[in-house]
Amino acid sequence: MTPTSAPSRTARPGGESRAALARAVLARAEQRTGARAVTVDVLPVAGHLEGLLPAGGLERGTCTVVTGSTSLTLALLAEASRTGSWVAVAGLPGVGVLAAHQTGLVLDRVALVPDPGPDGPAVVAALLDGFDVVVVGPRAALTAADRRRLDSRARERSAVLLSTVPWDGAGLVLDVQDATWEGLGRGHGRLRRRRLTVVRTGRRSAGRPVRTEVVLGDGPPGPGRDAHPAHRPGTYRRAG
Repeated sequence: MTPTSAPSRTARPGGESRAALARAVLARAEQRTGARAVTVDVLPVAGHLEGLLPAGGLERGTCTVVTGSTSLTLALLAEASRTGSWVAVAGLPGVGVLAAHQTGLVLDRVALVPDPGPDGPAVVAALLDGFDVVVVGPRAALTAADRRRLDSRARERSAVLLSTVPWDGAGLVLDVQDATWEGLGRGHGRLRRRRLTVVRTGRRSAGRPVRTEVVLGDGPPGPGRDAHPAHRPGTYRRAG
């Protein structure tokens, strides 16, 4: 992307509503790549996470809830982002460009809307129109009726909804019930991995809870160390 075509890194709501900003983010994405073409029904996840999901990946047109770990939420997005999917994160102000980059998301295809506020329903709906995956956090104010409408929109657009808060009607719930860091030796070394205990429930989990363990990453980055050296920071889109 040339400097003249790069979008502003931070868009602040002046006279425009946050929903208008979300639509502007979508328009910029479509100018670069054209309208989204749906080619697969399941978006890939990293191999060590496939066992968490009944389909082995993120199913388009469905809603999955991930509670208890932002790290797991981002980890589920990384492979889809790496292979070309567009990802939007709305209502999750704790997720910034550094966290997204360190998890492996390709920043050129990431949009951040940290605080949609009262425009949450319109913002999320606009993002579902053009992004492959839309993450919804607690700062997107949604009613039960809003969630039902957004469920329908995700199905119509063949998009993936990923919520970090309870969502009535979600087909799959991944609840992180325990998390521990690993990697320290006898009084030395550094934290390298995070082991999560995840309980899977929901209609797409065959109606019974499934408990499993997953290990994420190589620990928090230290001085001079890049958690994902293959991914270089690029432009990204932030609204709100």
